[in-house]
Amino acid sequence: MTDLEIYVDIFEPDSWARELTTFTDEHGRPLKHNLKGMGYEGDILIRQPVEDGFKTWGIERKTLTDALNSWMGKRLIRQVHDLTEKVDYPILMIIEEPAKRISNSPNNPYRKFASHLPNLDSHLNRISMEVCPVIRVKDEPTAVQQVKSLISRIESGKYKNIQLHSHRVSEADKITDFLMGIPKVGKKRAGDFKNLFDSLPDMLTRIEEINPYVKGQSDCQQIKSFLTDNWKTQL
Repeated sequence: MTDLEIYVDIFEPDSWARELTTFTDEHGRPLKHNLKGMGYEGDILIRQPVEDGFKTWGIERKTLTDALNSWMGKRLIRQVHDLTEKVDYPILMIIEEPAKRISNSPNNPYRKFASHLPNLDSHLNRISMEVCPVIRVKDEPTAVQQVKSLISRIESGKYKNIQLHSHRVSEADKITDFLMGIPKVGKKRAGDFKNLFDSLPDMLTRIEEINPYVKGQSDCQQIKSFLTDNWKTQL
């Protein structure tokens, strides 16, 4: 596990520093930092020491009201662009405001700017597709938890390593069931392989003969690699 450095900008709420920062003063109180003064942008900075320096994640944190004001003031895209210039992995986080959503105040942004919200959504979608991920969360506690989850995945080495699990129904025929345990082999391919080969050793010897039965080149290579590569290299 690599020790991470978690910085919270001086303009962020104290609660975020209490929950996230890895820095405290001599009395054990959480410290906040001037990220711009450190040469970064955004509100939360995660730094992971690597051999030639740091790998960095930057989060631009905005409430819906902040996002609306920044977007209407034409600052939002500039802020996101500046963040992408300073960190390896930029993230824009938009936090919904449940209390404001149900408020009767004339300044309730969900009512006051209701006609603008669809356009903001379109702009955020474009940022997500073309610039960096945009995370929408339902409230402040959920936002903090989302960042903690990100930190945990980075610490454990699981960042950008989402494991996909396949769930299949076992087949009554043991040979078909065995062959379906091979990646990219479903019931039809398993049946084809069972009819084509006499045994697993026969299949390994004649592995190139699967080509006509597996149209996708990527699928074909995955099957061959799984069956022929050293097991330790596949861990």
